[in-house]
Amino acid sequence: MKTMRYISLILIACCASLSFGQTWTWQANEFYKAQNFEQAKNAIDSAIGTSERYDSQTWQLRGLIYRNLDKPNHLFNSEIAIESFVRAKKVDSTNVYTTKINEYIKNTLIKNYYNISVKLLLEEKDFEKSEEYYSIYKKHYLALLDPMYSFKTSDVDYYNTVAVQYITKVDFAEPSKKGALREKAILNCSKVLAIDSLDYKANFNMGIIYYNLGADYIMIADPEITVEELMMNQKRAEDSFLKALPLLNNADRIQPGTMEVYEGLMGCYYGLNNDELYLKYQILVDKHYLPTYLETLKNQPKNIENIKTLIRIYTYTLVNEEEANRLRTVMNELQNE
Repeated sequence: MKTMRYISLILIACCASLSFGQTWTWQANEFYKAQNFEQAKNAIDSAIGTSERYDSQTWQLRGLIYRNLDKPNHLFNSEIAIESFVRAKKVDSTNVYTTKINEYIKNTLIKNYYNISVKLLLEEKDFEKSEEYYSIYKKHYLALLDPMYSFKTSDVDYYNTVAVQYITKVDFAEPSKKGALREKAILNCSKVLAIDSLDYKANFNMGIIYYNLGADYIMIADPEITVEELMMNQKRAEDSFLKALPLLNNADRIQPGTMEVYEGLMGCYYGLNNDELYLKYQILVDKHYLPTYLETLKNQPKNIENIKTLIRIYTYTLVNEEEANRLRTVMNELQNE
């Protein structure tokens, strides 16, 4: 009887030991549900060192845990998460969990790569890191979900957004850094146009980059600039305006009647001293904004800058000599107050 009792105790001890070894996934799941991801990570990493590594659900849980771990190791943790989901598919020999695992992979990619790339771009303004995450997102999507998936729409949206961010940054950059930022913006517009040459945003944005570059050459106010340098800047400005024109004209064909395009074309032709085409677009722009100027005159009758604009319009583009003379009288009275 004593021998039987000892054998029973040994069996109980062995079962207890086996039970403990099989509870790592359970413990990890409890920590995961409590959002204690670091403890969950420790438990699930222990689980894959035991026989639990043959269970697809263990690897699925590991992927979910690593997906939710905090900074600073986003990239490393995301890679571990994806590797875990891939292992979960391999272990799932009967394909019971294939659909669910694919959804996990997709959501992990979107959350930890695409969404992070957008956050880096729009919030943290780390453009190069953003592009790194976006490239990894695409690579994994093709390798793990759909090797034939087309990123055309996604690429157009993403690279257009990158270009706009670089354009915006130019406005706040030191003069010596503006050129490199514009080149980055042009590069991203070019990526879009290589995909879709009829994309309005890419044509317009690239056109405006060249227009602004030309305007900068003209507006350089350096009292020590030589005549040769001045002439060189004028030539550079002309070249930039000429590069802008086909892009802005494309944008006008793609989306006719857009005022921002008319304003760009007006500026280019002004810079090129093409009075006929400059006047054409200046009239279109003035017609569009005239009701706004008149409303401002009604609500702010002493706004001299607005009055000057109306005098210009009634004198040169939408000619009305009587109204122009009346406004000149009003302006003189205001200036003499």
